[in-house]
Amino acid sequence: MTRVTAFCAMFLLIPMMFLSTIDVSLRKAFSVTIPGTMELSSYMLALFILLGLSYTHQRRAHVRVTLLLDFFPPKVKVSIETFLHILSLVMLVVLIKEGWIIALEETTVSDMLRIPQNPFRMALVVGCCTFALEIVVDIAENLQKLRGK
Repeated sequence: MTRVTAFCAMFLLIPMMFLSTIDVSLRKAFSVTIPGTMELSSYMLALFILLGLSYTHQRRAHVRVTLLLDFFPPKVKVSIETFLHILSLVMLVVLIKEGWIIALEETTVSDMLRIPQNPFRMALVVGCCTFALEIVVDIAENLQKLRGK
C-alpha cells in the first residue's frame, strides 16, 4: 500500500514539472501565463507530500535529531522511540478522524478552476492511514527488539 501511494505521488511530479516549465517559458518569451498554474501546482504538491509521507518514513528519509538519543543504551533508545511512535500514532488517528469528517462535509471548490476540495481532503486521510500503518509496523519491530528477539 505504501508503494502504491508513493508511485501515485511520484507520477504527480511529472505533470507538475511540465506545467511549471511551460508556464515560466511562456511568461518569459511571450508575457503570457497559463491560468490556474499556481492552483494546480499547489494541489499536486499537496498530494505529492501526503501520498509520499509513509514511503519517506519507511525509508527513514525524514529529518531526525538523534543527538540526545545517541547517549542512551540501546534498550532505552528503543523504548524512547517506541513511546514517540505511540504519540505519533495517536496524533495520526486524530488527523484521520478529523480529516474524514471534514472531507465528507467539504463542498467548496477552488477559486479559479473550480476544482472540488473534497478529494484533496480525502488525500489527507489516505496519507495519514498509510503513515499510521508504517508507525504500527515500527512499534511492533521495537517491541520485538525490547523482548530480545
